[in-house]
Amino acid sequence: MAGPMSALCQAVRSQATELLLLGRPLPAALTRHLAGCEECAAECEGVRRVVRTFERAESAPTPLPAPSPLPAPSEPPAPVPVLAPVPPSAPWTRPRLQPRPRRTRRLAVLAAAAALAVLAILVPVAVHDRDSGPVDVVTVAREGLMIPHPWGTEVPVSLSGLTPGRTYRMMTADADGNRVPAGSLTAPGPGARTRMMTAMARDSIKSLLVEDQDGRLVADLPVRPLRSRGPTPDGTATG
Repeated sequence: MAGPMSALCQAVRSQATELLLLGRPLPAALTRHLAGCEECAAECEGVRRVVRTFERAESAPTPLPAPSPLPAPSEPPAPVPVLAPVPPSAPWTRPRLQPRPRRTRRLAVLAAAAALAVLAILVPVAVHDRDSGPVDVVTVAREGLMIPHPWGTEVPVSLSGLTPGRTYRMMTADADGNRVPAGSLTAPGPGARTRMMTAMARDSIKSLLVEDQDGRLVADLPVRPLRSRGPTPDGTATG
């Protein structure tokens, strides 16, 4: 069974689904993520299949009813029934018209729309402001061991996939999802090296988070313990 979906995968699937439904190409950052994430790639392929089904339904011609056979020339015409006269006192009522049968294309469009609604329920969508632009796919990597201090923890990291000029906020999170700020930076280019400075204790840190300047989560790195390299100059161990 697959583990819980990361916030990064939620953001990627949300943007990819929206672009595929609109018939727009995926940006290079999303394409790179789908090439390395089998679950996100499978979800996007499901969206493509629904879109293709919708397109085939729109292009399919509406079948015409088969013509009824004509009577043989030797057969006599059917007798015309004689209608009884309507009494003057009987009120005239408008005959009720039978509803026209719906077209086959209409049913196909409704079926495709229902499939899209089910897909939207199954795929978790990250809510974000569309006017603020696409979500960046940022990669975070630890550049060394986390260094404990009396005031918290220092974590050297490298970031890639940044948009130059945009501001990013860094945070650390514990096992219960509690977040503590760990500094911010304005991207000088697509990549940067920095140090997270957080008040959270080293042993409590379970993930490193990055948000863009619009408050959208763009990176979520689970923290796994690294092999200790011995004590630091102040006599404390690192990991």
